[in-house]
Amino acid sequence: MKKLGNKIEAIPIVRKLNSHRWMSLVWWSILVMILPYIFSICRVPVVWREAILFFIINSIIAYHLGNLIIKLNLSKWWIFLLPVLFCLAMLPHFALYNLMFDLIYLIIEAFGLMNKNIYR
Repeated sequence: MKKLGNKIEAIPIVRKLNSHRWMSLVWWSILVMILPYIFSICRVPVVWREAILFFIINSIIAYHLGNLIIKLNLSKWWIFLLPVLFCLAMLPHFALYNLMFDLIYLIIEAFGLMNKNIYR
C-alpha cells in the first residue's frame, strides 16, 4: 500500500498540487465524496451506511477539517468546501434527505474551528 502511495505522489501534477498548503482539505473532502459510492459498491446496507459513514466517519473528518483550517491559517470560507462537495456527491445517486448532513457537517466544522474554545 505504501508503494502505491509513493507512486501516486510521484505523479508530477499530484506533486505540484500537494505543494499548496490547502490541498489536504481538498483530499479529505474528495474522500468524503467517494466513500458513499464505495460503501454502495460494497453493498453496505443503507442503515449502516448512514450510521457508520455519515454520522461517525464524516463527522470526525469534518471536525478534523475545522482544526486544519485553524492550523494552516486559511480563510474561514474554506469551511464551506466539505458541505458543498458532499452535496454535489449526494445529488446524483442518493436520497435527498442526505442533504441535511451538509448542515450537520458545517456545524461540526465550526466546532473544529473553535479549537477547544467553545465557552469563550
